[in-house]
Amino acid sequence: MKKYWCIFTCNKVFLEAVTTLYKEGIAVPVLFTGDDINYAEAKKSFGKAVFKHNDLVFYPEKLERINYSANDCDFFLSENYSRAKDKCLKMMDRLDLYGCFSRLDRDAIFNKLVLWLLNKFQETKPNGLIVSENPHSHTHYLIYEICTYKNIPTLKFNTWLPVPLLYSQNLKTGNRQVLKEEIDPEISKVFDNYLTCFVDKLASQKEEGNFIYPAIKLQLNENKLKVRVINFIKYGIIHQIKEFWFQFRKYFGNTYYPINPYKLGYFTRLRIRKLREMNLSKYFKKSFSTPNLNEKYVFFALHYEPERTTNPDGNEFHDQIIALTFLRKFIPLDYKIYVKEHLSQFLFSDKGSRGRSPIFYEAIKNISGLSLVNPSIDTQECIRKSQFVATISGTAGFEASIKGKRALIFGDTWYEGCPNTYKWHKGLEFIDFIKSDIVSPEEITNFLIKQKNLYGVLGLQNGSAAKRFNEFIERYIDKEKFKAEELKGVTSLIREFLLNL
Repeated sequence: MKKYWCIFTCNKVFLEAVTTLYKEGIAVPVLFTGDDINYAEAKKSFGKAVFKHNDLVFYPEKLERINYSANDCDFFLSENYSRAKDKCLKMMDRLDLYGCFSRLDRDAIFNKLVLWLLNKFQETKPNGLIVSENPHSHTHYLIYEICTYKNIPTLKFNTWLPVPLLYSQNLKTGNRQVLKEEIDPEISKVFDNYLTCFVDKLASQKEEGNFIYPAIKLQLNENKLKVRVINFIKYGIIHQIKEFWFQFRKYFGNTYYPINPYKLGYFTRLRIRKLREMNLSKYFKKSFSTPNLNEKYVFFALHYEPERTTNPDGNEFHDQIIALTFLRKFIPLDYKIYVKEHLSQFLFSDKGSRGRSPIFYEAIKNISGLSLVNPSIDTQECIRKSQFVATISGTAGFEASIKGKRALIFGDTWYEGCPNTYKWHKGLEFIDFIKSDIVSPEEITNFLIKQKNLYGVLGLQNGSAAKRFNEFIERYIDKEKFKAEELKGVTSLIREFLLNL
């Protein structure tokens, strides 16, 4: 049997698929990790190959001590190591609850994981890596870079925005897997009709309030005072008690805890969080201005951070300042750059303040002709009046293409190849880009349906997708039929990948 490593989300379908393929005698996972909701069941099937997500990501000190014999130590001198370190240390911002997670500790944890994973690679010798989403914790991304260094193929699943579809692709080359089994014709027709209506709604949208993406609708709903109070009563109080008890044990324990190395008390930790939120909000309000939408400008919608959509989906543009500087170089100097902050940066202020420094706003304003725009400005108006839209991997590029605007994309997107969108590359010339033909929304609908037919299987990538598409599935598809089609499609794509290793 083939051997492989895998990193899966909470969606049980991925565990069910690899279990099926193991029973068929095709392949066996020799390192299995991901969401710990599936840990116990995976452990029953694959034993010592299964590792807790919490141990690998949050508590690497719990990993067993190894006897590393310097196998593959050339990795430390490789581009993969440098790239992984740059991205992984930034990914650790998500763990930095109180601003005390130092560079020294991050560096030591990163290198400990390198030693452990290189040793594990030598022990298990995998033929491939399967991930149910782009690896975006420091440990999971490091796994990917080690596999890339060793020329191990990686299969990645990705999700669509409008409908509950998955496609799979080679993470290094970006090539998508063509389907061997088609979607159920009835469900396929439902998707065709929905995609047609979806594009038509966006194409005819005059005001931002006319159409809201399901993901944004969920975020806005969760931020309502009533919902926040209910969620705090249901989950927040329990979370606070758990955190207090955890920190209390750490305070009197003997193990070093890099997230809170100074053993700060509850109220000090709470004050630090609030100050970080206030500082970010204060400096943002000092930095934005009201733009002149009658000028020649490019619209750039910032991504929420810390999040996968920039790091690692942005590839070399995982830092948004890098993307903005290359955008400045790409366009003539008489073009302005209007940048709008992401709504979620302040909706989820505790997490948002971990991903954005207040100094960031001052830093980007050093770029010639760049202005941070007033958040009250209508995003749709900014898109309509722009010369074109630029984004790393955001939906703004997709919206722009439907509204008859060109979009410049710096990272990886689910809609890659969509008409009116162009992936940035070194040979792309501004004059060719700005004079390129604009196609109609109907052609974009045809593109989406063709992509669905070629690559799409029913599926939910993670818990967020399950929430986002719950209403859609209840309304349009029988749940049991959806689950059966999801398992069939995901299993088929993984089987095809493993058979070709």
